[in-house]
Amino acid sequence: MSCSFAIAITPDRCNISAGGGTSKHKMVNQCDRKLAFKVRSSNNSNYSVNMIGGFIDVAETKEFVITRKAGKPQPDKLLICFCDATGPDALEHFKGEAKGEVLGETLIKLSAAE
Repeated sequence: MSCSFAIAITPDRCNISAGGGTSKHKMVNQCDRKLAFKVRSSNNSNYSVNMIGGFIDVAETKEFVITRKAGKPQPDKLLICFCDATGPDALEHFKGEAKGEVLGETLIKLSAAE
């Protein structure tokens, strides 16, 4: 199996009120190998995720929650970066270029409505 778009997110959009709230999502590893992942946000002031990084085994599903604080709506996104899991610390894979080659990214569009 190829590792293009190896991590699938459902739902792939996050619609939360600009007044704040939460949204539950699932992440599935569709690749043929264990992956390390890291979540990056375009807006850390208004959004947080209960899991910022970790490992995900072949065919494993992980649930996570996106939380939004009240604030002005704007176009934001979460990016799930992933690479081969080769060491004991998932986040170490994403420190510096020499640590791990990013295999791909999965985008979640964040939409806050008033």
